[in-house]
Amino acid sequence: MTVSPVRQRHRKRKSFVERTITGVSAAVEQTVYSETYARQDGFLQRVDPRAKLGLFVLALLVVGLVHDLALLVGLWLALLGLGLATRLPFKVIALRTMLGVPLFAGVVALPALFLIDGRPLLSIGSLGPVTLAVSDRAILSVTTFLCRVSASVTLAALLVLTTRWADLLKALRVFRVPDVFIVVLGMTYRYVFLLLRLTENLFLGRASRTVGTTSAGEQRRWVGASMGTLVSRSLKLSNDVYAAMVARGFSGEVRTLTTFRMRDEDWLFVSLGVVLLGLAWLVDLSR
Repeated sequence: MTVSPVRQRHRKRKSFVERTITGVSAAVEQTVYSETYARQDGFLQRVDPRAKLGLFVLALLVVGLVHDLALLVGLWLALLGLGLATRLPFKVIALRTMLGVPLFAGVVALPALFLIDGRPLLSIGSLGPVTLAVSDRAILSVTTFLCRVSASVTLAALLVLTTRWADLLKALRVFRVPDVFIVVLGMTYRYVFLLLRLTENLFLGRASRTVGTTSAGEQRRWVGASMGTLVSRSLKLSNDVYAAMVARGFSGEVRTLTTFRMRDEDWLFVSLGVVLLGLAWLVDLSR
């Protein structure tokens, strides 16, 4: 008996449960894979997290203040080169910056192409009494905005990819960030990872016990019940974890085994970074 092509395509199409398992597994794998970059012996990985965080915050401030397009492009290219020198694959940097920025920031900046006055370069058409045209100032403003967002996202990506999460949270304490905020961030990161694993196991158990096809209504009912189960398990787990922490002497202060120590290379990195960022800001002010 031959099977029709329509039924073959239907069989090859993944079900909702299989797609969810694939998506959750990819999220967990990406989280673990990103942590491996911070453990490599790269340039930025060897820099003290306190120095790296302080310099990157200053760089983020300078990127937000600079208005010259050439300087923004130069800063962005320098950050990309720094990422490559840190042994980060270009594909990883591109996926985190070059693909998401045009999609989200471009949607925000798109109306500005038709709202900023200037010398018209491209006429789209007319909408009643209003003529839609793209001016030179509009293109310059949108391009500057996209370059600024791209450089800022690249800074954040470099900081996260080259710094272990525990070290990054400990570096925040140097800048007088409240301990409660740091504890919440650390627990949130761990709980997200744990909930992803619980979700993956839940869907794997469902897939291993399902024979044949299920209707869309049954899948929706099962997803709703699973969401309630995950919320209940997460609340119970959070209470158990907090009780265990209090029983072991937790008083609100988080201690880690890592000891920070500023080396001569770290001071040199910070000094050169401050000088270059200061020169970029001064050049922008002089134009």
